[in-house]
Amino acid sequence: MTEFELGHGPTNIRNVVTDSTVHYLVQIGVLNGELHLTVPPRGAAPETPLGVAEERLARSLLYQWRAEADAWDMADPEPLAVRWVHSRTALGPGTELGGRGDRVGTMAGALLELDHRRLLILGGAGAGKTTLAVLLTLELLARRLTRGEDVPVPVLLSLESWDAERVNFYDWLIGRITEEHPGLPRVDGLHPARRLVSERRLLPVLDSLDELPEHRRTAVLGALGRQLGQEGGVVLICRTEPYRELVDTQRDVLRVDSAIEALPLDPTDVASYLHRARQPSRAEAWVPLLAELRSAPDGPVSRALSTPLMVWLLRRGYERAPADPGELVDRRRFPTAWQVEQHLLDRIVPASFPPLPPEPDRLHPPRRWEPDRARVWLSFLARLMNRQESAEMAWWRLFGAPLPRALAAPALIAAGIALSLLFDLVLGAVQGSGHPFGFSSSLGLGVVLAGVVRRAGQAWFGDETATPRRRANPLRFAGALRSAGRTGRLSRAWRLTVVVGGPPAILAVGVFQLLAPAMEGLALVASLLLSAYLMIAMAAPSDTVDAATPDALLRSERTSVLVTVLVIAPLLAAGIELMDWSWDSHERHQVDWAHALAAWCGTGATFLLLSPWSRWLLARCSLALVGRLPWPLMTFLRDAHRAGLLQRTAGTYRFRNLRLQQHLAAKAGAGAAGIPPARVAPDGAAAAGATGGAAARAAGGAGSVTGPVLPPAPPPAPPVRPASSWRGLTVRRSPGSYLLSGRIRGVVLAHWGPIGALLGLQLVRTTVGGTWDRLDSWRPMIGLPALGLLMMLISLLPRRRVELHITDTFVAARWGRRRCRYEWRDVEEVAVRRVHVRGRDTHVHGIHVRLRPGAPVPPARFRGRDGWYLVQPMTVVRSPLPPDVAEALAELSGGRWRP
Repeated sequence: MTEFELGHGPTNIRNVVTDSTVHYLVQIGVLNGELHLTVPPRGAAPETPLGVAEERLARSLLYQWRAEADAWDMADPEPLAVRWVHSRTALGPGTELGGRGDRVGTMAGALLELDHRRLLILGGAGAGKTTLAVLLTLELLARRLTRGEDVPVPVLLSLESWDAERVNFYDWLIGRITEEHPGLPRVDGLHPARRLVSERRLLPVLDSLDELPEHRRTAVLGALGRQLGQEGGVVLICRTEPYRELVDTQRDVLRVDSAIEALPLDPTDVASYLHRARQPSRAEAWVPLLAELRSAPDGPVSRALSTPLMVWLLRRGYERAPADPGELVDRRRFPTAWQVEQHLLDRIVPASFPPLPPEPDRLHPPRRWEPDRARVWLSFLARLMNRQESAEMAWWRLFGAPLPRALAAPALIAAGIALSLLFDLVLGAVQGSGHPFGFSSSLGLGVVLAGVVRRAGQAWFGDETATPRRRANPLRFAGALRSAGRTGRLSRAWRLTVVVGGPPAILAVGVFQLLAPAMEGLALVASLLLSAYLMIAMAAPSDTVDAATPDALLRSERTSVLVTVLVIAPLLAAGIELMDWSWDSHERHQVDWAHALAAWCGTGATFLLLSPWSRWLLARCSLALVGRLPWPLMTFLRDAHRAGLLQRTAGTYRFRNLRLQQHLAAKAGAGAAGIPPARVAPDGAAAAGATGGAAARAAGGAGSVTGPVLPPAPPPAPPVRPASSWRGLTVRRSPGSYLLSGRIRGVVLAHWGPIGALLGLQLVRTTVGGTWDRLDSWRPMIGLPALGLLMMLISLLPRRRVELHITDTFVAARWGRRRCRYEWRDVEEVAVRRVHVRGRDTHVHGIHVRLRPGAPVPPARFRGRDGWYLVQPMTVVRSPLPPDVAEALAELSGGRWRP
């Protein structure tokens, strides 16, 4: 890259060469002045293994965020000048820091000079916070890679995936780097993420704090304040109003060195920027709008264009003819800033997918999407993300939509029946005569063994098997085993035992079978062990440095299913046939290929029908049939990303801005999707409602100049009943005591997970095995749910004694036979948190306390996460807490209650 600088008078040519590998640089032309060539020195090549890994990570992140910056139109040679000022309202004194968005280098230098390198970026919705974070990330990476400066590697992450109540911040950071960049060079045989984090060689840049639910924002901010330590640097991004609310109510507040806040854009700067960015052929069309910006700084258009988001919408919506930007100055059509903003949001989808005719001279012209249908598809995705309380759009989560979930069981039955008919033809041709499903025992055994092998992979990798990722190359078996050993969820001793001792054990079983053919089942055991071993190796993450993409994850999952059906399924089928052959060896001396094919049908169908890829296929096809999504969904998402509507990170898509997601969800009938109805602003404008983390309130910009955008109305709260009338519990209150007591019935639900897995296997076995036309084959499908209901009814029979006793000296609880008691002198805080039992998340909340160092520790069953201990689960008390319980905790805990 070269930069030229021309002076006055005699020409002064200055060439600055950065990030180049050229050996010769030739300047051609007539030189009337001086020639200056500057080659900034690059840092010395890293010599240590950790330095090599750090360099590889920095380059991978640079390529990733350069591509995102190009998709977001950030590579403008003359970007929009967003002014950032030091914010005292949410921070206090702090270090004076500010700057302009088009001069990121100065802000990056000021960030590096802060004592702890902790920066808080505030602003309204669409104020350019994420854009500034991306530009800061690119600037820091450029300083490191091209100028040789010793700066930490910035890692831009969304807080969406961090469960602050369950996982330590640094453990989450290590996990994200390990998952997204598994192929970094090893340091002492281990992934370098832990070393990079522990030696403070990374700078986390954390986005989307304001998109989390309120209780998760509180947990995240408190965990950051406690876990960052003295030397941990961080850049935190949040909207101004949610952060102020957190600071006002939060006890553990993250201490930062400085905070900056975006100012509303100056109309004159916006006019100058649009004047530079407009197409020369359409200069006349922009004259009325530019004149309005300069002459009426308080007009609706000027107030609407006070954020970079709206300026980008304006540029994209009116860059092509015959769109006329001058229509926005019509005060009768757009009397308020809110109406201008709504109009710009309405235009962005048609502008991103213009109805242009295909180019006749191209063999494969780019796909053209109909704007109206594209709006329907994007609106459905926005509503689904709101319903799932997520700001991330992942293709494997489409199965969570109501229609695919309702069609899951019928589709599984229909697919099984179709496969059984196909197998009927194939096996009939192989056998030559007779009904092929005389081999139902081989097929059924194949279904069961495939379920066992699939369960082995789940036990090894935990819940990650439900989340597709780039798989290891099965042809590089040694590398796949190393990756499986590094990423397994079992203890290190168990992983080492399985990875190292697995092949000798399998070989020993096979040799013993040859030496002792009378033991018929050893062949089946050997094939089962080898299949489980291969399943673990193929489910391991790929050793690649670059971060995953949605398309790469889908290709990897599809390849994994194909290899499983063509490699592991035949191996299991061979083990079943060898067992049958050894049993009947005295009668027949050749392999019955019909039995082997039947066993392969059972194993292959199980792997295929229960895979994440099949669930994705069901969701995609069903939603496309009803017009909710296009058939080539991934192609559409790629085009929306190139158009700037979506951003892509860590294998998922996100809308460019939460305001855009909320607008699309509201325009397509949010009320029918379970989203609260829109609120009406004083000037008659409607603000879209939302729920959950991804549906957090979208304010219309910084300050009051952005228009009358109101936060959405929360869903109506259920009527509050006193604790004394709830479930028959009674309350006894005195000046220094609160006692909630009674007897209640609980219900057990934990058994439904295994029952659901057994139901899925039985469905595959019945339908694929060809016995779907027999009534007795469906008895297990009725008996398993009946068993689950019976277990629930049995759990309801006993009434358990429940007590919650709060005094000014202690808090105690009882439910059933379990009791606990905590003295207030041993307690630092009391709050409501997620309940974890022996490290497992129960997905319910409960009252917890955090004990002081040296305080008596209760039994392990009460132990939670991060030093918190359980007092009472919400299944006993109520969620949310009854007002009298919260009032008693606030009154009697001595200031320890954190609402």
